[in-house]
Amino acid sequence: MSIETSPPKIWTGRRILIGLSAFFLSVFAANGVMVYYALSTFDGVETDDAYRKGRAYNHVLEADAAQTALGWTTTIETKSSILAEGVSVYATVTVTTADGEATPLQEPVLTFWRPTVQGMDKQIKIVPAGDGSYQGVARLEQPGNWIVRLDALTQEGGPYAHEERLFISPTAGENLR
Repeated sequence: MSIETSPPKIWTGRRILIGLSAFFLSVFAANGVMVYYALSTFDGVETDDAYRKGRAYNHVLEADAAQTALGWTTTIETKSSILAEGVSVYATVTVTTADGEATPLQEPVLTFWRPTVQGMDKQIKIVPAGDGSYQGVARLEQPGNWIVRLDALTQEGGPYAHEERLFISPTAGENLR
C-alpha cells in the first residue's frame, strides 16, 4: 500500500501578489464599512453656534463659580414605569440652601436628553409640591442613559442650573445614578 502525496505548492510571484492584494482589499472594505456607519449615524454636532458659545465660555465659568458659592444642594429623584409607547418618568427635584432649607425657584424646567441620539429630548415644567420640592412627569421614548438638566431662576432673578446623568431603568421602580 502506498500513500500518494501531492508535490508542495510553489510560492510564485503571482500567488504572493494575489494574497497581498486580497488582504489589503479586505482591510479597505472593512474600513469603508466603518467610515460609512460613522458618518451616517452621528454627525458630531452637539450644539449650534459653537464658536459664539466658546467665546462666551468665561462668562459660563463665572456663573458656575457664583452658583457654587451659594452652597446649594440639588437632588433629582426619579421613578419609572413602563408604557406601551416608552417609559413614564416621575421626577422629584429638591434644592436646598447650605443651611438645609428649601430654596424657592421660579420657572423650573427639567430637560431629559440622550447623549448620542438626537430628537428624543423632552422638556417638562415642574410644579411645586408644597414641601419645598418640585414634581413633574416625562414620557420618554426609551429607557437607558439620560442626562437630566434643571434650569430655573432664583428669587433674585439669577439663573440656576444643575445637570446629572441618570439611568432610566427598563423595569418599573427606582432609577440609578
